[in-house]
Parts: sequence; structure tokens; C-alpha cells
Amino acid sequence: MFTIFFIVGVGFIVASVVLDFFVDGTGSPISIFQPKLIAIFLTVVGGVGMILTNVWGNAPFSLILTISAFSGLFIAALLHRLVLIPLYRAQNTSAFDKQATIGTMAKIISPIPQGGYGKISYNISGSTVTSPAKSEDGGEIKNGQTVSIVYIEGATYFVRRQI
Repeated sequence: MFTIFFIVGVGFIVASVVLDFFVDGTGSPISIFQPKLIAIFLTVVGGVGMILTNVWGNAPFSLILTISAFSGLFIAALLHRLVLIPLYRAQNTSAFDKQATIGTMAKIISPIPQGGYGKISYNISGSTVTSPAKSEDGGEIKNGQTVSIVYIEGATYFVRRQI
């Protein structure tokens, strides 16, 4: 029986890796058909089956398989709920397109000297971002003034004073 659980476990791990590589089932964070969850389930089923076979050598196969299957479901559901869903929700929540900031109001947090560079602070997607800035007309802009982002060149934001 040990050999059966071992072969089935290894076979399903290989199948899960192949499925994850060719048919990535992560389109939805709620999907139970993600290769990661299938691999977790099958690994736990195989491991618990091998342990129970060694501990209860004379127990019926159906009992060992049932306990193994419920253990696999429990662990897979637990990891899905406590690990995979939070990781899915947390990924790239603060990413934004720099070009989308054009027209956004910003505040000077480091003064821009005439013909020089300073620093602005603005809010986008719920995050406060700071960036290097230069006056659009090359003039001086004092600390604390409100400006609007006119265009972006490389990493430098060109800004215009608000009147």
C-alpha cells in the first residue's frame, strides 16, 4: 500500500507541475482548480496515507483513503484561505502608470531653484509618492506650494505653479 500512495503522490506532483507550466489555472483567486492547490491536496493525501498505512497496517484501505482525503482537503483549504488569497490580493496593489499622473496636483516638498531640481509629493491610487521635479518655465518654486504635473521626461516631473 505504501508503494501505491507513493506512486500516486509523485505522479500527481508531476502532473501538477506540468499543469502549472502549460495551463496556469490562476485566473481567479477563488478557483479551487489551481495547480498549487491540487499539488498540496495530493501531497497531503499521499503523506497522510503513507503515515496511516505504517501506523495502522491492518486498517481497511477505504478508511485510510477517507482520512487521507479529508486531511488533504483541510490542509489545501487552510493554505488557500490563509496564504494564497492574501498573497493574491497584496500583489501589485500600489503600481500605477506614470503618464496617468499628468494633470495631478502635487505639493513641493523640496524647493525648486531657478533652472534646478526639487522634489514633489502627490497621491495616486491611495499612496503618497515623491518624485524629482523641475519647473516647466525654469523658474523658482518655493517649498509648500501647490503645482500641477504638466509632463514627464525620464524620471523628472515637469510642474507648473497653481495660481
